[in-house]
Amino acid sequence: MCGRFLSLSSPQDLAERFEVDEIRTEPLAVRHNVAPSTALYAIIDHEEQRRLGTLRWGFLAPWATDLRHRPQPINARVETVASSRMFRPAFERRRCLLPADGFYEWQDRGEGRRKQPFHLADPDGAPLAFAGIYTTWRPEDDADADPVASTAIVTTEAAGAMRDIHHRMPVILPPTLWHDWLRPTDDAPHLLEAIRSMSPPALRATPITDRVNSVRNDGPELLEPGTVDD
Repeated sequence: MCGRFLSLSSPQDLAERFEVDEIRTEPLAVRHNVAPSTALYAIIDHEEQRRLGTLRWGFLAPWATDLRHRPQPINARVETVASSRMFRPAFERRRCLLPADGFYEWQDRGEGRRKQPFHLADPDGAPLAFAGIYTTWRPEDDADADPVASTAIVTTEAAGAMRDIHHRMPVILPPTLWHDWLRPTDDAPHLLEAIRSMSPPALRATPITDRVNSVRNDGPELLEPGTVDD
């Protein structure tokens, strides 16, 4: 799964990295510990133009009765995203890229031992492109209300450096698949096969202290190498 990540890049840096045509958001605060229910940078395709905006992390189903409706999943499994009643419409028509400057995962070290957190990032420091899906919601009794746009990160079986840490990981798309992922398609099997055929992403995995466990902690000190046994 993916439940915490980093957002350090500016909108201008992301626009250059992802060849964005239009920035439609004010800068978000630099965050070393992004948690669910917060706003994330997101890139969508709108009439063949790439837009950089924000989405709320936690997928709010179209049939939700209010903003507290549950569940609001933060992840969608690639194995079922094309068939799930909740996710299928978004997968077919509303896919996005979710930039991340690395993410965190926790390694289960066995009974009686604390989980070891790891920071995972591109070895060269480039932002990663998580595959995402998004949807919009507004209350049925207020047609004039501003829509709430929310997202989930698509996950897959762990590969490469992740295999020894956790059994799931975010789908990290290479630049060669950005265009296909962003454009609506009726050929879901082809797109999913392209994802399954990807080479494992190059990731640097660094064990860190458990200060990252609390969402209240946020800062570059979270990235300091260490182990929970220190």
